[in-house]
Amino acid sequence: MLERQYALSAKELSAFEECIARREKREPLSHITNVREFWGRNFYVSKDVLDPRPDSETLIEAVLKCYPDKEQELSILELGVGSGCLLSTLLCELPKATAVGVDVSEGALKVARKNIEMHHLSERVVLQQSHWFESVKGKFDLVISNPPYISEQDYRELQPEVKNHEPQQALCAGQDGLECYREIAQKVENYLHGGAYLFLECGQGQSKEIRSIYEGVGLVFQRAYKDIAAIERVIEFKKR
Repeated sequence: MLERQYALSAKELSAFEECIARREKREPLSHITNVREFWGRNFYVSKDVLDPRPDSETLIEAVLKCYPDKEQELSILELGVGSGCLLSTLLCELPKATAVGVDVSEGALKVARKNIEMHHLSERVVLQQSHWFESVKGKFDLVISNPPYISEQDYRELQPEVKNHEPQQALCAGQDGLECYREIAQKVENYLHGGAYLFLECGQGQSKEIRSIYEGVGLVFQRAYKDIAAIERVIEFKKR
């Protein structure tokens, strides 16, 4: 609520001016406030994770279409959990699901843990530091990932808000942006139950090549989902 008659104290004014100065340097507003909304919920964010983006809500929509029974018991693995917004959202929407979330970044895991606690999900999630499947044990009904998918060339052309304030290792994935998809594809089938699903977020123009990579390791392509800009953003695969 706007309070036109409220006079800022000297401390409040100084804090406000500091925020303005940070934004003038192209620091994202979400990093200044430490809050970003995703799927109607607020999440804590910092320089250690990517900001949750509306494009990624496509993955939530896709998974919920695949699992319309919200009371179904599912085991979920997220590779590259980041802020935890995807995993937290799915667990909020699927109250009988349990999950494992992994990330190579200790800083990201701290952010994810904070968000999982904030949404009262700690009893249903195990977080662990791991480079993809390195420390993962067992098989899952559902594996999700929004891996780095920006090419080295495209990374150099990103806006300052992204390039200077979000972690490069969560964005950039080699010369063609597909390096992480190839790494995940090498082992993912070993961590899927028979009939389990894999959902991957991808960048513009990448879906055809990613489909080829995963069909090459024996997974069955189901469909691609478009985001609000009509870009194929999420790809669904199934294990036979």
